[in-house]
Amino acid sequence: MNDAEFNEISEFVYLLADNSKEITLEGFYSNLDPKTKKDGSPVTQYDIKAEKIICDLISKKFPNHNIFAEEISSKAVGSDYTWIVDPIDGTRSYIIGRPLWGTLIGLAYKGKPLIGLVDFPALNERWLGYKSNCYYNKSKFVFTKKSISKLSEATVGSTDLNLFSEYGKKKYKNLITKTKNNIWSGDCHNYCLIITGGLDLVIEEGLSAYDILPLIPILESQDIFVTDWNSNKLSLKEDFQYKYSTIVSRNNNIYNSAVTLFK
Repeated sequence: MNDAEFNEISEFVYLLADNSKEITLEGFYSNLDPKTKKDGSPVTQYDIKAEKIICDLISKKFPNHNIFAEEISSKAVGSDYTWIVDPIDGTRSYIIGRPLWGTLIGLAYKGKPLIGLVDFPALNERWLGYKSNCYYNKSKFVFTKKSISKLSEATVGSTDLNLFSEYGKKKYKNLITKTKNNIWSGDCHNYCLIITGGLDLVIEEGLSAYDILPLIPILESQDIFVTDWNSNKLSLKEDFQYKYSTIVSRNNNIYNSAVTLFK
């Protein structure tokens, strides 16, 4: 992707986020009537509406691209390019009025995350990443905070221990005895706190592709380590039901210490 192509794609991704934001903010703080999906997670009419408009716009501009979306809009047409869409990551937060939910939109090429965006409509925060380019609200982001380098001084975050397997729970509970602080909740917002330095480590298990892959170009644009528990790079699998684990940190020593504990 050359500079002209990147500019075109990034403006299109911003357009997708703008359209989704209008819909999701309409539902935020409203009288929602959430439904429960087969996996036990909630979904609202605004998840469906936002996903539909995002995917309709993608299909119109790139009719020959695949789409993998959380709710109902996935399609496979045999392309090397796949759009990955999660209209409301953190629906539980959305339902109760907590503003940490986000919209995730990514484009992968032959399974490798290429460009990614996360938008937090209720916070007016938007991140986009591609190669070494990291943008916060359309301005180049520059990290200035001093990084923590010891696991014992680190603050680790994860969404919910109940999302872990029994093996994962055991490993995570051991990890937090070796760190300074642990915080729960946050969903995709936790990864942005790695970018800004608010968190030093994020550990998750049982994620779907749309929960994590759009975030990878943003994180890697800042040279942040993001792998599974076996230190493998994350990519889009042919099996869309595949579940991902993550270890994410800006600091090499903290990352390696966490991998050692989780292998």
